[in-house]
Amino acid sequence: MSTSINEKIYLNKLTIKIEELITNFNGLAGISIKDLNSGWHYGLNDDLIFPTASSIKIPILLKLIQESQNNNLDLSRIITITDDMKSRGSGIIHKMQGTVNMSIENLAILMINLSDNTATNLCIDLANMEEINQMLEDYEFKNMRLNRKMQDYDAINSGKENLSSVKEMNFIMEMLDSSSAITPEVSNKTLEILALNKSTPISQLLPEHIKIAGKTGGMPGVRCETAIIYLNNTKYALTVMTSLSNTEKSSSKDNVLELNGTELISKISYEVFNFFNVLDNSSKFGQGLTQTINN
Repeated sequence: MSTSINEKIYLNKLTIKIEELITNFNGLAGISIKDLNSGWHYGLNDDLIFPTASSIKIPILLKLIQESQNNNLDLSRIITITDDMKSRGSGIIHKMQGTVNMSIENLAILMINLSDNTATNLCIDLANMEEINQMLEDYEFKNMRLNRKMQDYDAINSGKENLSSVKEMNFIMEMLDSSSAITPEVSNKTLEILALNKSTPISQLLPEHIKIAGKTGGMPGVRCETAIIYLNNTKYALTVMTSLSNTEKSSSKDNVLELNGTELISKISYEVFNFFNVLDNSSKFGQGLTQTINN
């Protein structure tokens, strides 16, 4: 289904709003939006390369699921986690006392749902960093690369960082949705884990019932998120990445110059949702759809 002329002109109003938000943002930001039904796309600064923070956990998860489907990895296998294997930072495993036993699938769930760094580093070992990057190269991702583990300060100080362009972060979600180059079994399992309930900047201002599959990430000066947002008849992929910005909460939610990266992502997500939600509840002529009640 293609986007009608009326819808394109209507969505141009959205792009004007977003351009104003990003241009006036007191930091650097890029955005990519893709209507996964009609193919309509908008990007601003989407060729720029940003640190991914925890968003890089999307391709890690994808590689794990692929290895499972190829019978190279058993997701039910139990991993014994000793104290010296625990990584600090985000997550919960490092707060658990003593040795912890957990399945690979539960490690993957904690990596996505709680952004657990211990789980992530173990998943990287299981999927193999070189093979994750080879997968990305095979899919012709030029910029998205996993270059270090979580909390690896020696790597950070030596200039190694996990990176991607905004466009490529959005495209990996498009690939998962369409099952292009990825089998439906792998896509569905990956999206199922990415859709487990969690509060993120993209979801913060949206109605609670809206299904969202994705991953957020944050480091000092950096906030980003990539997700698919599912409406009744419409679904769209949205990526917002920021850097060089203040991470403190702003004193004013209305002044974009005072918004931090997290608040900017939430504000953009809210604007995008409002436009797509109107289209989702309208005919191709722009007439609002009515609900039929059967007695």
